[in-house]
Amino acid sequence: MTKHHGENQASRPQEEKFLETGTDDGLGQSLPTAEALGLSFREEAETGDFWVHYEPPETPPPLDPEHFPHIMEVAGFKSSDYLVESAAVSTLLKTIRKGEACDLRLGGPVDARVEAFTSANQMLAGVVVDPPRGRGKDLTQEALDQALKGANIVRGFLKDSLEALTGDELRQQLRETQVPIGMIVAYGEPARDGTDAWLEPLIETIVDRRPQVDESGNVNFLELGDFPHVEAGEALVKRHPATEGKAGWTVTGRIIKGRNGKNIVLKPKNDSVKLAPGDDNLLVAATNGMPVVFSKGAYVEKVLRFEQVGLETGHIRFDGSVQIKGNVEPGMKIDVLGDVKVGGLVEAAHILAGGAIDIGGGVIGRRQFQEEHHHGTPRPGVRGSGARKEDKVEGPINDAYLKAGTQIKARFVQDATLESGQEIIVQKQIFHSQVTAGTRILLPGRGAIVGGVARAKEIIDVGVSGAMANVATTLIAGETEGIKTRIVAVNDELKQIASQRQQLMAIVEQFVKQHKPITSEKKQKFLEARESLHQKEHVLYEELAELKAAFQQCQSARIQVRFTCYPGTLVRLGGHEFSPRKDLGNVTFVLHDGDILMR
Repeated sequence: MTKHHGENQASRPQEEKFLETGTDDGLGQSLPTAEALGLSFREEAETGDFWVHYEPPETPPPLDPEHFPHIMEVAGFKSSDYLVESAAVSTLLKTIRKGEACDLRLGGPVDARVEAFTSANQMLAGVVVDPPRGRGKDLTQEALDQALKGANIVRGFLKDSLEALTGDELRQQLRETQVPIGMIVAYGEPARDGTDAWLEPLIETIVDRRPQVDESGNVNFLELGDFPHVEAGEALVKRHPATEGKAGWTVTGRIIKGRNGKNIVLKPKNDSVKLAPGDDNLLVAATNGMPVVFSKGAYVEKVLRFEQVGLETGHIRFDGSVQIKGNVEPGMKIDVLGDVKVGGLVEAAHILAGGAIDIGGGVIGRRQFQEEHHHGTPRPGVRGSGARKEDKVEGPINDAYLKAGTQIKARFVQDATLESGQEIIVQKQIFHSQVTAGTRILLPGRGAIVGGVARAKEIIDVGVSGAMANVATTLIAGETEGIKTRIVAVNDELKQIASQRQQLMAIVEQFVKQHKPITSEKKQKFLEARESLHQKEHVLYEELAELKAAFQQCQSARIQVRFTCYPGTLVRLGGHEFSPRKDLGNVTFVLHDGDILMR
C-alpha cells in the first residue's frame, strides 16, 4: 500500500493553497502548501522509501529550501519519520526551477548501526551505536551479537551494558537525539604476577645505624646510637614466601600467563641461629650477640672489645665484630667478618672488615706515593690509582689501609688508602689519599678533598676540592672501562656456549644418521651436558643484564662541589675529563651526550 498526500486539487481556490504557519520568517509572509507547489509525497509500503511527485503549477510560488521540512510536515510527513537526503532535495529544486515534471526518491529509512572494537591490548571492548533515521529499525540483539562476533569479542561481557544497548530507554534516546552512543561492553582479566619471597628483619642491625642530624642540620658522626644486641631465642628474620602468579585473559579469549614469584631458601648460616620450632619461615638467635642481616638470612656475632689495639694485643683476627675504645697503633692489623668501631685514631694500620668501619677520630698514614698528574698516568715509582692492595699482607705494615664491605666513616683521612663496598663519609678532610667507594663519597659542610684520588661509582659530594696552591686533586665517578671489558668477555663466553651446544647437537645427529643405538648412560650424559650449558648461559645472561644496568647507572653519575672547586682539580666522568682554569663555586658535574656539563 502506498500512502499519498498533497495531490493538486484544481477545484480548490488558489488562496487555499497557501498555509498560514502562525510563525513568520521575518517578513510576516505565509508559506506555500505542497499542493500550491505542485508536490505530492508518498511512502512505498514495501521498502519504506520516501518519494515526491512534481507537476509544475500554472503560477508556481517561490520555494525556500529551509521551508521544505515544514511543507512536508503540513502534508502529513514528519521529517523525523522520513529521512530526506540533501542531494535529492537539491535535484528536486533544480527540476522545479526548470519547470519539468518528475518522480523522485527523496530518501529512505536507515536502520541503527553498531560497530564493536577492542583496545590495543585487547583488555577492553566497546561498541558505538549510530541511531536509526527515519523509520529505520532500532538496534536488535541479533545485530549486536553479530558485531561482537565479528570483532572476536567472546569474554568478559558486562550484562547490564548489553541489556541497556537494546533497551527501550536507549532506543528512545537515540531516536530523539540522533547522536551516536558509545559504551564499554566487556573487560579482560589482567594477569597477576606472583610476589617474590622476601625477608623481613625483625630487629635493628648495624646497617640501620646512620649519622644523627640535629635541629640545625649539622651531622654528628660520633652519635650513632648503641650497637644492636639480641638474646638467644629472639626472632631475627621472617620470610614471606613467594606467591604463584594468576593467569588472565583478554576479551578475545587469549590467555595471559602470570609469573610465579621467586623463592628464597631460609636456612641457618651457622650455629648462632636456628629455625623456630614448627615455623620454617622464622629465624631466631641461638646465642646472645650482635645480629647481622644479609640477603639470605641472618646470623649473630659476638663482639670483642678492647681499650686499644697495639703491641699488647697483637693482630686481631675474628669472625665477629670489634669495638676499640681508644686508638689503633701503627703497624697493627684488624681483620674481621663483621664491623669495626674505633673511638680514637688509626695510624699506619690495616683494618679489613666485612661490614662497616667507624673511626671516631681520623686515619693517618705515612706518605708513600704522589698524586697522579692530570692525564691519569702514574709518575715513575708511583702506585697508580687503579692499584689495589691484597687483603693478606706479608711483612711489616707501614701505611694506613682500610677496606670495608659496606661503609667507612671517619673524622679526617690523611695519606691513607680507603676502599668501601658502598659509601665513604668523612667529616672534615681527605688529604693526599686514595679513596674508593662502591656508591658514594660524602664530605658534609665544608669538608674538603685536597690532593690524591677519590673514586665513586655514583656520587662524589664534597664541600671543597683542591686548594689555592693548585694542588693536583682527581675526582672520578662513573668509570665504565671495567664494565665494558666484562660485557665483551661475557658476550664471548655466550658465543662459546652456543658453539659447544652446536657441537653437542652435531654428535647427537651423527648417532641418528648412523642408526646407532644410544645407551641410557650416553643419553644421560648428553642431557647433563645440555643442562650444564643452559645453566651457564642463564647465569651469563643475568650477569650481562646487571652489567648493562650498571653501565646505565654510571651514565647518571655526578660530582658535586658545593663551595669551591679550585684549579688543579681533575674531574673524570665516564672516561671524559675536565679541569677548571679558575675557581668554581657550587657546581655539579654531570655526563650528557658524551660531554661533561656543569650546572
